[in-house]
Amino acid sequence: MRSDYILYIVAIICFIVGAYSSLVTEELYVYALAVLGLVFLGIGYIARPKKAVLTTATQPPPTVLEQPPKQTTETAKKDAEPEKKPEKTRAKKGTRRTRRRRKKTQ
Repeated sequence: MRSDYILYIVAIICFIVGAYSSLVTEELYVYALAVLGLVFLGIGYIARPKKAVLTTATQPPPTVLEQPPKQTTETAKKDAEPEKKPEKTRAKKGTRRTRRRRKKTQ
């Protein structure tokens, strides 16, 4: 038997005993039984099993990547752009002192 049903039954028993006791006397335990019944109802509601969600195990269709046709080496060489070499700039060599010495010796 599921645990939430047992908790509901205990809550109903608390309400019945509390209702019968309230007819006979007006004591504090009547209110305690009503609160206890509400507590058992709440715990039973929380303990109930969740709805089972049916999920189907479907896989998405495989994606096919389109590949360009392979080029032969001859057409690849023709289609390839010549590589651009960076322009060379003359870097300054040495410090000012060495540059002055070079100018004097020339």
